[in-house]
Amino acid sequence: MGRKSRIPPKVWKLNKCPGRAVRLDLSLLSLPETVPLSVREGFHLAEEIHSKKEVAKKLDQLAIRITSQLQDQNPVMMSILHGGLYLTGQLYGRIVFPFQQGYVHVTRYGDELAGGQLRWIGQDMPKLEGRSVLFIDDVLDEGKTLNHLKDWAFSEGAREVRTVVLSRKIVENQEHVADYVGLESPNKFLFGCGMDLYGYGRNLPSIYGL
Repeated sequence: MGRKSRIPPKVWKLNKCPGRAVRLDLSLLSLPETVPLSVREGFHLAEEIHSKKEVAKKLDQLAIRITSQLQDQNPVMMSILHGGLYLTGQLYGRIVFPFQQGYVHVTRYGDELAGGQLRWIGQDMPKLEGRSVLFIDDVLDEGKTLNHLKDWAFSEGAREVRTVVLSRKIVENQEHVADYVGLESPNKFLFGCGMDLYGYGRNLPSIYGL
C-alpha cells in the first residue's frame, strides 16, 4: 500500500466542478501555536489562485519550452534563493539535457510583505564568461531584481541571459520581461510553490493569494 497523507482528510476539499482534482483548503489546516499568528491568520484567509494541477501543467510546458531552446547551449542554470528553489527543483525533474548549476542569494523582501532595497547575500556558480545563463525565480513582480541580475551576468561575461518565472503578476510599469512565464496571477500577495508568507508556505503545491 502507498504511504498515507499526513494531512487529516477533512483538509482536502472537493471542488464542485466534476472532474476537477481535490484542493488543499488551508483554512482547515491545524497549525501549531509556535507558528506566528500572522501566518496562521494568512493561511486561514488565503484563497487558492492556481491549483496544484494547474501548476503541474504549466511546469511541464515550461520544461518543454526551455528544452527546445537550451538543450544544445550547455547553459548555467542559476537559482535565485530562496524563492527560486521550488521552481528549480521542479524543472530539474523534467529536463535531461546537460547543464551546470549555480545560485545567487539576493532579496528585496526578507520576511517583509513589500520590497525594499536589493540585498546581495551570497553566490556560487561556474564562470559565466561565454555561457548561456538562465535565472530561475518564483514570481515576477516589478522586475527590479531580475533586471539587476541580468545586467550583472552580462558584466560577468555571459553570452546570453534568459529568465524564467513560475508566476508573473499583472501589474503596471513592470520593468522586466521574462523569457519564460508559467502563470499569470492577479496583483495580490502570493505564497506557495516557492513564494512565502513570512518565511512559511514555500512548500505548498498550489499558489495562494491574500
